[in-house]
Amino acid sequence: MSKNILFSAKNIVKSFHGTQALKEVDLDVYEGEVVGLVGENGAGKSTLMKIIIGVQPQGSGEMYLRGKPFQPHDPLEANAEGIGMVYQEQSLITTLSVGQNLFFGHEKEFMQMGIVNWKKMYAEAAAVLSEVGCEDINPRKKVIDLNFATRQMVEIAKVVNVTKEASTDGKCLILLDEPTSVLNETEVKRLFQEIRKLTAKGHSVIFVSHRLDEVLEISDRIYVYKDGENAGNMNVADATEAILYERMVGHETNSEYYHLDKQVIPKEEVVLEAKDLGCRGKFKHVNFQLHKGEILGFCGVVGSGKEEICSVFCGDESPDFGELIVKGRKTKYSAPYQALNDGILMIPMERMVEGVIRGLSVEDNIALSNAGRLSKRGMISRKRVSEQAVEWIRRLRIKTSGKEELVIQLSGGNQQKVVFARVLASESDVVILNHPTRGVDVGAKEEIYGLIRDMVAEGKSVILLGDTLDECIGMSNRVLIMRDGLVTGELDAAVDAKPSQVSIISMMV
Repeated sequence: MSKNILFSAKNIVKSFHGTQALKEVDLDVYEGEVVGLVGENGAGKSTLMKIIIGVQPQGSGEMYLRGKPFQPHDPLEANAEGIGMVYQEQSLITTLSVGQNLFFGHEKEFMQMGIVNWKKMYAEAAAVLSEVGCEDINPRKKVIDLNFATRQMVEIAKVVNVTKEASTDGKCLILLDEPTSVLNETEVKRLFQEIRKLTAKGHSVIFVSHRLDEVLEISDRIYVYKDGENAGNMNVADATEAILYERMVGHETNSEYYHLDKQVIPKEEVVLEAKDLGCRGKFKHVNFQLHKGEILGFCGVVGSGKEEICSVFCGDESPDFGELIVKGRKTKYSAPYQALNDGILMIPMERMVEGVIRGLSVEDNIALSNAGRLSKRGMISRKRVSEQAVEWIRRLRIKTSGKEELVIQLSGGNQQKVVFARVLASESDVVILNHPTRGVDVGAKEEIYGLIRDMVAEGKSVILLGDTLDECIGMSNRVLIMRDGLVTGELDAAVDAKPSQVSIISMMV
């Protein structure tokens, strides 16, 4: 391995709405090596990748490429310097062809007198695909007609081409953010072969993955991130899955922080049940029961299927097979209002997009999910809306100048309290919490945990998709673990018998 540093990041800091995502992070990448980057969801891995590629600016800190200061303003600028990225969410434009995606932003190379020479573009696209072992992909085919695994190989081909085009003045850096999440074993092997070809030529790769066995297989060195900070940096020869687990996990659950003294024993009554539930391409053969007064935690990496299952419960998606039983009755929802009528409501992960209407006041947001009960002769009673808001502002200690204040003007923690007020005011029996503390500070988190405990004490049942494993373990009565669309484990999480994070991670990855 070459000892020349290709890329270096020093003291990188990044905050979102007052919450630090990265805290003085360092990262060095040598020429011709693969650097593995691991950590829990929310550890800061993807944020750092987006800073390197120019999607987001860092708050402070410096980056260097080939020994010179590096500060891209957008991905095209990073591409021009020889850095490319395959995004976790996939960035292909599905309405365009494979060839159009491969050369998106670089069409001038194929233009004559303002007209694109399509024959030349598709011939070049076929050559690019051939370089990564994808000769079987038709460059004229629309991306929307490809499966996700094939799309991922197109993404990789696009990045490899862009970085090779810019490599005449130096070596390239390729960022792979969860590149194997939609690939089968054969396709993973093909990807690893391509990575090794690139590093043999002196190019470098940052490989981000939750699958620790893959990280250990492909990497030369590994960085571990936890809560936005460096938690370890080691050669792969000195690393094992157990060591990486330990660095990723960190401290043990704090009983006071999660109000364990308020954790109650669930009732025998079953309020929601899944029987062999499945949704093609997302999850299958899911079986479990949710009891009255229970907090059921779902653990799994992005793409494990847990988010999609919750979308079925709240009516955003319909299952392809199996049964959903709510309060003893078989049902199938085609819209969220149907689930709401049955007493099921979700607090979404993206509260500013799906959880609140930013341009409305606090009182109007609280009233969104229970407008029927605030009506009188078919008309919304402003008096009832106002009285309800005053009550919940008092009970949840929402810091606001008044019920008329716009939600967008509140802090992140108080915005989340408004969402909780809406759910509580709806009197729903089953509440799905999708990362309920994402983007809020530590003090607000503890208050939100208290609210969740109070909800359950009143007889509500909760499905929790925690922001961290620590949160999910600390708050839950029982934990289900998912991987690749399947439930891989179920663990009791009683107050005096909380499972270890290592035991859960071993079933997640």
